[in-house]
Amino acid sequence: MSLAKSYLSRQDLKGWRFEVAEAQRHPTDAANWSVIVDRFSPEGGLVDGPQILIVNGETGDVRTFEEFY
Repeated sequence: MSLAKSYLSRQDLKGWRFEVAEAQRHPTDAANWSVIVDRFSPEGGLVDGPQILIVNGETGDVRTFEEFY
């Protein structure tokens, strides 16, 4: 999902690496997508528990799960 990748590229990740793993349309709100992002530490290890981004396909707005809810 290019909107999520663009959002991540603008963040100061301080050595962390995020990779989009999966994207799914929200079941009750067709404008929003849930994008699951794997997180890798600066040392390269996969961190347990992904980051979730909510992407509005109509407006291009990208928010973290915590910001959305």
